[in-house]
Amino acid sequence: MTTRIPRLFHKPLLFMALMFGLIAVAMAYSSSRTLDRKLTDEYESKAVALATSMAESDINAILDRDASAVQARIDRYMDIDGVAYVLVTDENGRVIAHTFTPVVPEVVENLVREVWRQDQGQRIIRDLTSSSGRHILHVSRHILSGLAGMVHIGMDKTPIRDQIRATLVQQLGMTLLIFLGGTFIAYVFFLNLSRPLAVLTEYARRVAGHDFSHDLEVTARDEIGDLGRSMKSMAADIADLVLTLEERVYDKTLQLQEAKDELELKVEERTAELLRTNTQLKIEIAERRVIGEALRKAEQKYRTIFENAVEGIYQMSPSGRYISANPALARLFGYTTPDELMGAVYDSRTQLYMDRERRNKFLARLSKQGEVKNFESKVRRKDGKLIWVSESARRVDDKDGHIIYYEGSVEDVTLRKKAEEQLKRQAFHDSLTKLPNRALFHDHLRMAIERGKRRDYQFAVLYLDLDRFKVINDSLGHDIGDELLKAVARVLKRCARSMDTVARFGGDEFAILLEEVAAPRDVIRIAKRILEGIRQPFNLNGNEVFSSASIGIVLHTQGYERPGALMRDADMAMYRAKEQGKSRFKVFNHKMHDQVLRLMEMENDLRHAIDQRELTVAYQPIVHLESRRISGFEALVRWQHRERGLISPGDFIPLAEDTGLIYPIDYRVMEEACRSLCRWQRKFRTNGDPPLTLNFNISGKHFGRAQLLRQVSDLLSSTGIDPACLNIELTESALVAHSAMAEELLMQLKGLGVNICIDDFGTGYSSLSYLQKFPIDVVKVDRTFVSRVQDDKDSRAIVSTIFSLGDSMDLKVVAEGVESPEQLSFLEQAGCNYVQGYLFYRPMFADEVEAVLEHVSCSCRN
Repeated sequence: MTTRIPRLFHKPLLFMALMFGLIAVAMAYSSSRTLDRKLTDEYESKAVALATSMAESDINAILDRDASAVQARIDRYMDIDGVAYVLVTDENGRVIAHTFTPVVPEVVENLVREVWRQDQGQRIIRDLTSSSGRHILHVSRHILSGLAGMVHIGMDKTPIRDQIRATLVQQLGMTLLIFLGGTFIAYVFFLNLSRPLAVLTEYARRVAGHDFSHDLEVTARDEIGDLGRSMKSMAADIADLVLTLEERVYDKTLQLQEAKDELELKVEERTAELLRTNTQLKIEIAERRVIGEALRKAEQKYRTIFENAVEGIYQMSPSGRYISANPALARLFGYTTPDELMGAVYDSRTQLYMDRERRNKFLARLSKQGEVKNFESKVRRKDGKLIWVSESARRVDDKDGHIIYYEGSVEDVTLRKKAEEQLKRQAFHDSLTKLPNRALFHDHLRMAIERGKRRDYQFAVLYLDLDRFKVINDSLGHDIGDELLKAVARVLKRCARSMDTVARFGGDEFAILLEEVAAPRDVIRIAKRILEGIRQPFNLNGNEVFSSASIGIVLHTQGYERPGALMRDADMAMYRAKEQGKSRFKVFNHKMHDQVLRLMEMENDLRHAIDQRELTVAYQPIVHLESRRISGFEALVRWQHRERGLISPGDFIPLAEDTGLIYPIDYRVMEEACRSLCRWQRKFRTNGDPPLTLNFNISGKHFGRAQLLRQVSDLLSSTGIDPACLNIELTESALVAHSAMAEELLMQLKGLGVNICIDDFGTGYSSLSYLQKFPIDVVKVDRTFVSRVQDDKDSRAIVSTIFSLGDSMDLKVVAEGVESPEQLSFLEQAGCNYVQGYLFYRPMFADEVEAVLEHVSCSCRN
């Protein structure tokens, strides 16, 4: 008998061969991938190190555009193992030097232009294939953040592939030798094991044929020997049983014949019954056929919906493998057919979804809640493109509550996410300058404040406002104004560091958050650099524009809890810089805050004073020199504070002008003074004397407001006072600052019949043209000239000239601040007719004025 391996051992032997082959292939694939990754990482590190060395060590040659020096340096790089080429470009993307012969290949040139336009960071790594088919690792490195250009280095990956190929050949050869040796050993083992099995098989075949004449000789002392001895004993028992069974079979045959006859009779009876049942079954079959056709049509309908749906639809096992998928899902993930998708993706959590933790969170919610809707995730398509998807799914359980699979739908929401990102960027960035806006700046500032609380972290804030922006905007137009804002934004970004935040708050206001400040001098240095950069002329659409800025700085940021408080102090320092002459910076200190608090307190008190009528009017007489009699009064506002006593007008009038409270104050003064003058004219006027006049000051803030004209008209109507008795005083500086509006308003006031008086004449803005341009009736010589007429010949000349000018132009001239007889003597010699000063009367309240007028009236009668 020929010895061969039984078929029983064919499958184990084949299984071992297949498993050994799979293990060898898996190990070879894993080794190649690991080796490729390590060698590629080594090439990337080498390329990045070379690019960094080139960008840092040769920066002077690159900045000087010394092509020969750069070329000599990059030629030495070609001696380094793996370097395919080196290329250096300037900040505009133009090639300075390269190692190609003779020209730069088009594929490398295109990649250099693309990297230059994208400006993605300090280093950029790309893979490309050369025209000769070589795989190149291309590394790009910015020089000075792209301001001096870029270094591009290409590493040839061919040695990597050759080394991987040699390693695989060596590993597979060794694996093949081991496999052949193992196969031979297994063959010898199975061959030795098959000899007793062949003997047992032959003996079993003879027993099965009822041949009990052969004896079985078994000498083995293992399980096969036990099996042989058991078969020998069983064969003896079978022989006895066969003889006994043959006798029983004969007896039973006779019994079966009798039973057959009885059975045939019953069959006839059952046949008739089955015919009736068969008819009923035919009816049921017809019904089932109709139902089946309806089910087939319904299945076809839903299959069509499934195949043609716009959304991706799937069924997925709990392990992450797709059980079924429609074409839309395959297209969404970049696969041609659903079968390709299901064959390629065996674990969607790791192969498709970028954030494994987020995917696990989705599956956990799905497993716990049974359903999840509109869950957004980031996935990678087959082609490597990243997209956003919105997924809705539900859990499908068996009757015992165990998960069978998940089913759901997937929708591509990349465009919507991009739109949301764009809206978010628009919400937190200025559309004109592309800088962060107020909201984003406050968010960064809040984080800086929190970092300062947790550790020793120093930062500073600069708040900037352009000094002449409105003039430029009004004169050259809004387009030039916008270009100026963009140019200033570029200056600020250039002066700030990469870690700092430069923001536009709106209009011409900017803010800078300086992070990780080592010392205050660093902040001052940046502020000076910003001021110097903004002072440089800007060429905007052919126009040379000059500008400047005022900067407020907050250096000591500890103790702030809210960004708003810090920005308030920076704004306060900026306005203090403007007040001190503009084009400068000012560092905030707490004295500024205290002053603002005092102004705010004064503003609140002033508002209460207006409402509660704490403001009163004082009257300083104007004396006619020839008769030494009172010809009129100047109405002066006084504030008797309930706690601080009498407050000078110089302390609260500027505040009233800034807050708009000057309008009700001026009206109250005019109203009270006019009513007092009417009373005094009726009570103390004598025949032959000219009526008393009244001078009251109005702020230049009234220009451009129609209320002043209406209020004066109402006062004239309600009091019945003669308009010729009223002199409205305006400072010369107010007329100059509002020249266009002042002319119209003064003409309208003259139309009511009142007189116009220039106060503080000669204090820096004097111009004879204003006396001709405006309808002036009275000129008041400023007290600074009058006070110096004793000692200063220039002042005497100026005062004399003003009197001569007034006489020639038929103007009433009043000298203010007369306090000494010497001053009075000079004024009389110079031809002065009216004076006002402490030499005659100090400002008085209404009851004191009445007492003086009563005394003068009694003296005249006597």
